[in-house]
Amino acid sequence: MFVGRLHKPSMRSLTSAAAVLAGLTCADTAARAHDLVEPTVLRSKHGVLDLLMIAKAKPVSTISYTPPGGSPMNPTGWVYEICPRPASDLKCPAGAAVSDYGGVRLALQKGDTLKIRLVNQLPQLDPAKVNHNTDPGQANLFRNPTNLHTHGLIVEPRAPTLSDQTFGDYVFVQIYNSANGMPVPQTTHQHGSNKMNYADYRIEIPRNHPSGQFWFHPHIHGLSLNQVSEGLAGIISVGEVSDYAHGDARDTPFPEASVRHLVLKDMQVAAGGTVQFDSGPAAVQPGEVINQQDPGFCAQFPADSSEVRQGSCPGVDNTADEGSNFSGGNWFFTVNGRTFPTIKMTDPDGEVWRLTNASGSLSYNLQLTDDEAQKPMVMQLISVDGVSVNLPQDTTMDTMVRLGGARFRVVPCPPLPSSRFHSKPVCVTQIVMMPSSRTEVFVTYRDPATGAIASPGRSASATFKMVGLTMGSGDQWPAVDLAKVNFHQHGWRNHISYGLDIRGDALSTMQPSGILDAKVPYASATPLRDGCRPLPAGHRRRIFFGLADLTDDGTFGLGYEEVDQNGNPVPGTQLPVSQFDPAQNIVCLPLAAGQRPVHETWELVQLSTENHNFHIHQTRFRTINSKAAENTPLSVSLNRSIGGGMLQDNVPLGVATPNVPEVMDAQSGVCSIEQWRNGQCTSKPVVLDIPFSQVGEFVYHCHILEHEDGGMMAKIKVVPSPYSGNPWEAMNQMPW
Repeated sequence: MFVGRLHKPSMRSLTSAAAVLAGLTCADTAARAHDLVEPTVLRSKHGVLDLLMIAKAKPVSTISYTPPGGSPMNPTGWVYEICPRPASDLKCPAGAAVSDYGGVRLALQKGDTLKIRLVNQLPQLDPAKVNHNTDPGQANLFRNPTNLHTHGLIVEPRAPTLSDQTFGDYVFVQIYNSANGMPVPQTTHQHGSNKMNYADYRIEIPRNHPSGQFWFHPHIHGLSLNQVSEGLAGIISVGEVSDYAHGDARDTPFPEASVRHLVLKDMQVAAGGTVQFDSGPAAVQPGEVINQQDPGFCAQFPADSSEVRQGSCPGVDNTADEGSNFSGGNWFFTVNGRTFPTIKMTDPDGEVWRLTNASGSLSYNLQLTDDEAQKPMVMQLISVDGVSVNLPQDTTMDTMVRLGGARFRVVPCPPLPSSRFHSKPVCVTQIVMMPSSRTEVFVTYRDPATGAIASPGRSASATFKMVGLTMGSGDQWPAVDLAKVNFHQHGWRNHISYGLDIRGDALSTMQPSGILDAKVPYASATPLRDGCRPLPAGHRRRIFFGLADLTDDGTFGLGYEEVDQNGNPVPGTQLPVSQFDPAQNIVCLPLAAGQRPVHETWELVQLSTENHNFHIHQTRFRTINSKAAENTPLSVSLNRSIGGGMLQDNVPLGVATPNVPEVMDAQSGVCSIEQWRNGQCTSKPVVLDIPFSQVGEFVYHCHILEHEDGGMMAKIKVVPSPYSGNPWEAMNQMPW
């Protein structure tokens, strides 16, 4: 163990049943209840991580709630109980499992194989509290099926075959608990296979996969919000931070002992009474978790200075606005499962914080505020959505601000000697993390006046907090303090003078051997089927975010059209805003000739006056701007020598500005496609360059899970190219 640093990850590595128990005992004994504890680590061995993972209900020991007039209790959440395989009878041996509400970390290396047997032991739900128009007749969702998605991994979305019954990162499967009854056959909601009790997953991590942080969670359409809000989520790491982060003073890899993983989750616990659900009012018990969450559970800001919000905010009475009375309840906001823990920073060289928003619909507006100066502290941004950033040294401040968009408040870094850095450092003071996003930042004590790295005073501290966020005309997320940070960074800095030197995967993934440019190893030439074709040169896809029924604010959906090189819709390609149809591939495209990744340009058009969050599986994308100078990260044409700059797998959309009163008066605050097209609704598209490098069926959707469950999702299919030779062969046979 390094003195003055976090425990080495190996102290919590779990490679056997005995190691699971030993890791838990050591960690629980060593840490005081209010100190932040790292997620338990399950680490691959000899290239394989083979796990039994059981989704089940369990009281959350790290959250204590006292209902009015009652005694303290631990609300019941849902967790993954995990142990190494082999394990018999779909059960983990007694004392050999980990089942932390805060989540575990699956530690993988490039080239590893992740094997999981996922068992569904979740309880049946009250049908009165699970009403979705995506489940005709409310036939199946109350039975609580589940599945697994490895969010952010650039891996094959593989469906089972006769010779291999395992699943890849494939979301079109529903695993039912037979104790909850057999599913009713359906056509409109059932998407893919129905499995009873368990399913086996086998996910191969490519050897050219970027190093970074990813996560796993259920992806059952109609229940994603419920299951994630109850706690079903954990994180995945591939490689090490030292793969891309070095100290600037001695060019040494950043020590893994000084890396923290912060998993952000929230839980709404009711005091009892009656709650308004989608299908109407229903009774809830004291201490019951509201998994179909209500953003109005508590007020956005404290009522006055006497209301201290350390890890939670109190429920309020919304009955005057036809809402629910949450008085006496609590909305808990946890870091690694704990409410308002203390983070003790002791390494003079600082720490890397890996942040994951593992909440279902909540967006976090985060700051690290110096307690004495009451100013947000400067942090160095090093990775976004699991891919380390890589900006050329001549990147302008304007370009960095545009790259940061609505996710980051980018500020000038303190003066830095460029000779010490391979890529230009990016500094931020505020981070907006919409659902599913991940961010890695370098955190150390800094002079409040200059932002320069400095030695802290004896009592230096900061508060890691949510400062409140309003989503246009939609949800208002509260301001809550998440953790206390105490700086004990005394002694000499060994590796850091000005910041971290980042050798970003945003560059290496775009190189000829990178995962977003190299030949897809498992794809071979196959004739194209009807409906699958490449985009003609200069064309792009346009995706609309709105409502299928403008008079029903629960009918979230997506529209589609293809646009030609002049910006005109291509006849025959237009689809209205519609809810998710698992039987229809909205987009089908082949790889480039020779089975190489193909790049497409997508426009995202926001029709709503509330924010959405675009996410696509199996890849990354970069935002582009037609007015950007050539050879910059925002350029329309990708320059592989400088890479993608900042690659993402989710991006916030701004809000539409309607110019006609009926949008707010009669259309639930959402414009129609026609109103946007004729100028009655102003909304500037977000334009993306998306490389597709994985073959199979997957989805794109809004990752505010209330919206995804409500229908704001669509299916996409990528197939092999019919051409195995050079690109000229393909060009000579295209129909244009």
